[in-house]
Order: sequence, then structure tokens, then C-alpha cells
Amino acid sequence: MKQTIKDVETNVAYRWFLGYSFEDPIPHFSTFGKNYVRRFRETTLFEDIFSHILEQAVKAGFVTEDNLYIDSTHIKANA
Repeated sequence: MKQTIKDVETNVAYRWFLGYSFEDPIPHFSTFGKNYVRRFRETTLFEDIFSHILEQAVKAGFVTEDNLYIDSTHIKANA
């Protein structure tokens, strides 16, 4: 989150998208984590947002079910 906030502070496109002018202060990165814990932990808000974005990506053809990629790490067992 720190890097995202740094990018928002310096990138004009991010500021425009988020509705911040050059003079507007950008919230401290910890604000987002605190809001999650205090306000959104017991809700499905983030899951709902993700599902909505995923649905739009599928409709636009950006996401298909043709291939499945799984990220994993090989760890040697000590047996």
C-alpha cells in the first residue's frame, strides 16, 4: 500500500482518476488498513467490488476459462 500511495502522490493520471487535485493531500497509507479493520471487516464490500470487476472483465472478453494458472512454490520435504 505504501508504494500505491507514493504512485498516487506523483502520478497525474491516478490523481485524476481518484478525483484529487495537485493541492489535495493524499491519505496516509495506514488509513486504508484502519478503515478495513474498523468499518469493512464484517462486510462483503471488497468481495462484492472484486466480483463486479471480474464480471465486467468476463463480459469484455478479458477473462476466459480456457486456461487455469496456479501460483505455487516447490518446497523440499524433510522426510
